Amino acid sequence: MKKTSDPTNERRHARGRRLTDRQTEVLELVAEGLENKEIGHRIGLSEQAVKEHVSALLRRLAVRNRAALAEIATELRLLGTIDLERDWLNYVFQRSPVMKAIVRGSDHVFVAANEAYRRALGDREIVGRPFREVFPEGAVAVLDRVYASGEPQVLHEFPGRWGTGTEADRYAEVSLQPLPGPDGIAGISILAVDVTDAMRARHQLAELSAEQLAMFDLVPSGIVVLDRRGAVVKVNRAAQRLLGRGPYRDVTSDSARDYRLRDAATGRDFASVEDALARALAGEGVRDMRLQMFLPTLGRDATVRIDATPLRGADGEVRGVVAAITEIVQHTVSGSSQ
Repeated sequence: MKKTSDPTNERRHARGRRLTDRQTEVLELVAEGLENKEIGHRIGLSEQAVKEHVSALLRRLAVRNRAALAEIATELRLLGTIDLERDWLNYVFQRSPVMKAIVRGSDHVFVAANEAYRRALGDREIVGRPFREVFPEGAVAVLDRVYASGEPQVLHEFPGRWGTGTEADRYAEVSLQPLPGPDGIAGISILAVDVTDAMRARHQLAELSAEQLAMFDLVPSGIVVLDRRGAVVKVNRAAQRLLGRGPYRDVTSDSARDYRLRDAATGRDFASVEDALARALAGEGVRDMRLQMFLPTLGRDATVRIDATPLRGADGEVRGVVAAITEIVQHTVSGSSQ
């Protein structure tokens, strides 16, 4: 008995084969809703040649009509590949923990929003409404610039108000990506990650009183205060003499390269900067860590002792780290040895 092929497996196998550049071009124009004659005029082919390309695409992608080709073109635009399970798209957009939405036209009307985005707005219905109506104090001017220029933009720690009730300002990392259409930019994809907790923790660390700052500067050891992300929020005068006046990058192995950290006992490169920071942020103190480091501001090497203590909030949660950096000066004894 002849076996019947599984359409799903056939489609998956077909999609695994790479499209030619011309096929990809025709697929994109089909997705724009153009007829074969219009596509031919756009890319310099005869109507019959375009018809043959469309037929080849239908066979190759194992679908029956142009509407299905348009769906595949959308997948290609969003994901960069057509070799994905259809069910995965639900997780990529709708069920993603990242807030995602799409707005269309110069009025930036919402045409789609995922569960995370809708939850952030208190499950309000926003599809079909202009962005400025949903967010009267939102970044409409930024959306206008992206729409007009066609250039993507990333907004770091962007303030806004969302959620239920009258909450204080919140913060998000926001990516705005223009989406193409037949006559230029048709819409904008919005991706946002809420970073409010990290920002509030940093603000709390930065809001030290004048007395505390004065005490910091009286301490002979270098004092560096970090937030939960490893970002430097305070550096006292003694630390500035060792590390320079800034600006300071987040504490990572990459940023530590400028200081050429080495284990003081073995002279080997010290590669566990993130490790030590993670231990302190987990509530574990770091005591008497001896390192050799290069001091770019002074242009010399030094041996230092580093002690780090978790900084806890009123609720007991670790919200940062206070690190003390003390240079170990080797004293020589003049005269004859004892």
